[in-house]
Amino acid sequence: MTLKGKTIVITGASQGLGRMLATKVGAIGAKVILVARTKKLLESVHKEIIDNHGLAEYFVCDIRNLAEVKNTVQGILAQNNGVDILVNNAGVWTDDNLEKTNPDLRKAALETNALGHIQFTKELLPHFESKNTGHIFNVISTSGVGDIQAGDNSLWRTYGASKWAMTGFTKALKDSLKDSKIKVTGFFPGGFESNLYENAGRDNPHNQPWMMKTEDVTDIVVFALTRPDDVVMEKIVVTKIM
Repeated sequence: MTLKGKTIVITGASQGLGRMLATKVGAIGAKVILVARTKKLLESVHKEIIDNHGLAEYFVCDIRNLAEVKNTVQGILAQNNGVDILVNNAGVWTDDNLEKTNPDLRKAALETNALGHIQFTKELLPHFESKNTGHIFNVISTSGVGDIQAGDNSLWRTYGASKWAMTGFTKALKDSLKDSKIKVTGFFPGGFESNLYENAGRDNPHNQPWMMKTEDVTDIVVFALTRPDDVVMEKIVVTKIM
């Protein structure tokens, strides 16, 4: 399936994976709807796509704010003939465990990584259901897949908890849509080069040996989005060989 002529909504589109994905699909002919919190960053990626003769719009939206999500989805549908793909990509990271995490940071992580995406999907889902087609692509994390081993405290981290919430939501959504032609994908990448760690204030947030290249991760997402209409990659786990 080609993405040319498709309309793709990407949350967290102003930095990292979201930005690179937006520019790639824009370059191959998709219309990209950019969603993120920071207008200046959105304007930058929007200009990059337009300068390369692509089609793009942007909406300033903090997906933690449910009213903003509702207004943004209404605006997207009002200004476009339809939406073909939703990429739930926005995210924040913290490595604190639940006992130590600042309550405000805990709330922000859970609302951004899980509740915001659930709400965004909820608002856009009736549109997909009305035409019985579409693709909901949830960028999650390896923190939200697999079994918790003895001595592994990742389950207790705010980040891990938020990603497991999205894993559960993705499975429930897939099950509820099993009789439709709407695709649902859970994408579980390991660590890769992005602004996620930098924005969280982590020391040495770039060029670590365990990080995959953002371009490689982006190429995998594009591959998944371009499968034939009757084929869906339901669960994709990607890690780096060390």
